[in-house]
Amino acid sequence: MKHKCIVALLLLVPAICFAGSCKTSESINLESYTADIGASQITFLVWNASNNHCHFINKPGLTQRHAPYSSFKIPHSLIALETGAVKSMDERIEWDAVKYPAKSFWPETWKQSHTLASAFKHSAVWYYKAMVPRIKPAEYKKWLSAFHYGNQTFTPGSDEFWLNNELQISPHEQVEFIACLLKSRCGITAHHLAAFESAALQETKHGLSLYAKTGAGPIDPNNFDGAFEGWYVGYIKSDGGKPIAAFALYMEAKNFSALKDARKALSLRLLKDVGLWDNKQ
Repeated sequence: MKHKCIVALLLLVPAICFAGSCKTSESINLESYTADIGASQITFLVWNASNNHCHFINKPGLTQRHAPYSSFKIPHSLIALETGAVKSMDERIEWDAVKYPAKSFWPETWKQSHTLASAFKHSAVWYYKAMVPRIKPAEYKKWLSAFHYGNQTFTPGSDEFWLNNELQISPHEQVEFIACLLKSRCGITAHHLAAFESAALQETKHGLSLYAKTGAGPIDPNNFDGAFEGWYVGYIKSDGGKPIAAFALYMEAKNFSALKDARKALSLRLLKDVGLWDNKQ
């Protein structure tokens, strides 16, 4: 592993070596997931907080970077709270249909005013674009560095850097960022993390709470009817707040419909099968 890391650095490969929080790891047998995956391409990583053991699918893909799309709403929301770009998860921004005109693929839930909490829940992209002028480039640089968030690349003033492949992150880096939040809050205050979690909570089962975010975009940015890539990224805590796991699933599929619901469903099945979700504690 050490030699492979050195080679990667020498070749200036835009990836990091698969290690970090994963002290031991094992591959997941895909035989029982064939029907779930179909023709899609899957990369998956989950870190067990209790023993630093990881399970993965597609080891080479763990260090390949992609645009985060709306999975960036996790760090973006935290950055907004920490910098005061919004005072709370309840801060409302009025939708300006002239500045942020609705596009053909927008769901109806985007075409309205939002709070940070509702924008996160509905993944309303315009709200996050509206926050960009409120956050100084130096703050983005500071927090992307603190989070070790992928290539940490953005153009100051751009409100699409997490959507247009400028900012990129690998599945392994997604998990390392989430693990950092679970271990030390990654510099985020306890108050702001708790506020964020009130919106990020997806569901609870058997004394466990799931916090996560999807993300997706067309592989060809000019073809919304073609192949899509997408994410399901998040973490699990016990009811007492004890970290249980951090995970990231990256998927490439023939179209958006093929990954829209499959990302979460497959992630939860994998998490359950490795004993980290939907199992009585």
